[in-house]
Amino acid sequence: MSKFHEANRKGWDAAALAGHGQVDRSRNWRRSYEDASHFFDERELAWLRDVAGKKACVLGSGDNLAVFALAGLGAEVTSVDISQEQLNIAKERARELGVSIRFVRADVVDLSDLESESFDVVYTGGHAAVWVSDLEQYYREAARVLKPGGLFIVNEYHPFRRLWKDRPDGLEVEFSYFDRGPHEWDSAEEIPGAAPGSLPQYEFHWTVSQFLSAVVEAGCDLVLVDEFGDQPEDWEVAPLAGLPQSLLIVARKTKMKTPGGLV
Repeated sequence: MSKFHEANRKGWDAAALAGHGQVDRSRNWRRSYEDASHFFDERELAWLRDVAGKKACVLGSGDNLAVFALAGLGAEVTSVDISQEQLNIAKERARELGVSIRFVRADVVDLSDLESESFDVVYTGGHAAVWVSDLEQYYREAARVLKPGGLFIVNEYHPFRRLWKDRPDGLEVEFSYFDRGPHEWDSAEEIPGAAPGSLPQYEFHWTVSQFLSAVVEAGCDLVLVDEFGDQPEDWEVAPLAGLPQSLLIVARKTKMKTPGGLV
């Protein structure tokens, strides 16, 4: 595990233990299980409605809302995240729902605990790629565990929204769109009792072309590329209305070529 990923893991574990992102008054995890449209956009559901009985894997599962939504649709789901504490919380919620989900703690650039060509669908996104220092390896591993012809779905927070300073009175560029990082910040400021400087976090910013290239180079054929949403989220400080909110990529793993054709 890289030093960047190890630092990010510690930050997420600390945040989970402190309750950050886990105090869920609206019980969104339960609502996502009961109604997948509470989490997935209709553009994603167009590709996921027939997932019942299929094997699905969520990489960088975080709060596990995607995991519970897929389980509610009837998929056999594996949840993969770097933070054991976040997985522990999700395990308790799965027990409360009475649903069977496989939880695997792993770095998304090393999925050696998962068998090759074992999933019908691999889903990742939200704010996962920003924590990963090697996007190409991340997607190569995603494609490796995907069955030939299987769906690879990426729905990421749009990279156009990551450039701006946190000021509410106007847009001011903080760093270049092409500045990959890493960008360092201290999450200890958000964790009660944490010593200042004790929890450095590292973010990596990817361009639209880098997302698309990484999917193709992993061995997948693009099926859909879409951008949607233009309203600010409640946690965003800069006035981002009008900028695309989500980047959706749907691809299929290239089928193996044999002397007799495609299989």
